Amino acid sequence: MESLAVRETVLPNGMGLVEMPVPGRLATAISVVFAAGSRHERDREVGAAHLLEHLAFKGTENYPTAAALSRAVEYLGTELAGSSSVDYVEFSTFVRAESAPAAAELLTEVTATPRLAEADLEAERTVILQEIADDDDDPAARADDLLMGALFAGHRLAKGVAGEAADVRALTRDAVLAFRDRQWSPTGGLVAIAGNLDHIDPNQLTVLVARIPDRPAPPSPAPPPPFTARTAVDQRDVNTVQLRLAYHVPGLDYTQRRERAHAEVFSHLLAGPMGSRLYDELREQRSLCYWVSTSMSDYGGQTLLFVSCSVSPPRLEEAYEQITAILADLCPHGPSEEEARRFCAYASGAVALDFESVTNRLDHAIQLIIEYADHAIDPILLLREIESVTRSGLADLAAKIDLSPCVACVGPATDINFR
Repeated sequence: MESLAVRETVLPNGMGLVEMPVPGRLATAISVVFAAGSRHERDREVGAAHLLEHLAFKGTENYPTAAALSRAVEYLGTELAGSSSVDYVEFSTFVRAESAPAAAELLTEVTATPRLAEADLEAERTVILQEIADDDDDPAARADDLLMGALFAGHRLAKGVAGEAADVRALTRDAVLAFRDRQWSPTGGLVAIAGNLDHIDPNQLTVLVARIPDRPAPPSPAPPPPFTARTAVDQRDVNTVQLRLAYHVPGLDYTQRRERAHAEVFSHLLAGPMGSRLYDELREQRSLCYWVSTSMSDYGGQTLLFVSCSVSPPRLEEAYEQITAILADLCPHGPSEEEARRFCAYASGAVALDFESVTNRLDHAIQLIIEYADHAIDPILLLREIESVTRSGLADLAAKIDLSPCVACVGPATDINFR
């Protein structure tokens, strides 16, 4: 994988612009991003970020209905997508290179001149309430939400991005507009394009992005509360128990590329391919579960290691005990030299394959800039950092893990299972 000719500038209205030309591609990925995720919401705005993302597609100044906007997009042979996360909202498309200018025009329509009509708000409120109900009925999604509630009790992060049903019912158009006017600011926002950029006219793009209203820089969100080990159980009569664990990793600085690289390798070592520790012990040796996964994430300076699996109710305690035992062995000793080399090789291969996708390169750049204020966005830098991960660095990371987790599960279980 070759280094990219990454260009990063600031447009006249304060919007960041990232250009990542990838030779030989037939398509272009384009995203418009605001630092307007759910964690930026205030008490009366819970759910506003997600609802606003839905509303943006219901019509704009030049395309007054959702149908008119959809038809314009379909003529380009693509779709417009929106996604809301904890940290930001993203509007994106992936289109044949010749249609990139028209796609950029539609994306800036959606982000600069959405109608946000009251009737549309009521219609999307109903849709989102059904979306929340669907998640509540899904034991896996419910377990994820339950864990976040236990981790961040009393903070906006304790609720899912969409909020809870009562929050969405209480949202007013004024609250949604207030959130938009505060958070959809060009300052702190980002336009990112990757792939074939031959048809992108920088001057035209500047004019399009200038339609996004000038607003003050958005305020920083409230920091998360201190980590507290809690247990949350939703007892349901189901055939499997969804188990979720979160371990605090104090001292791991996710703003540093080297530490993120070690976290990437460590996650694969713990529960990645068949030879990873949890996968081998829980599935291959004990047949406790069909799947187990791990990931590491940072929440405003609080880094967490997540472990997830589903098990049959009679074997829940055994699964929890084995996860605990594997971490208890790994934390004081770290991996072997052979393990470190093997999973460094596996992680670097996985990253190289992942970045074959233009949209994945774009997402990587957006995450680094918006979440970590890291502008070293060329994927080759992450790849080289992963290749340089050492056994001692992995051992240092393992030693930081607090072995008293936050626990959530959905199924026939009680908190006695985790004492």
